[in-house]
Amino acid sequence: MALRHYPKEIEELMKIWEPYKDKVKDGIMKDAPKEAIEAFKKFKKWAWEQGQ
Repeated sequence: MALRHYPKEIEELMKIWEPYKDKVKDGIMKDAPKEAIEAFKKFKKWAWEQGQ
């Protein structure tokens, strides 16, 4: 089992978008509050940069 520790900024983004994770399809979040969509995009960009 691997424990992941994310930077504080990333954890804050996750708190915003994760309640709406069921709105993600094919890597795109739709039909969610604008704040959640923006947080998801920032998280996704960060994850891509990490190679995850």
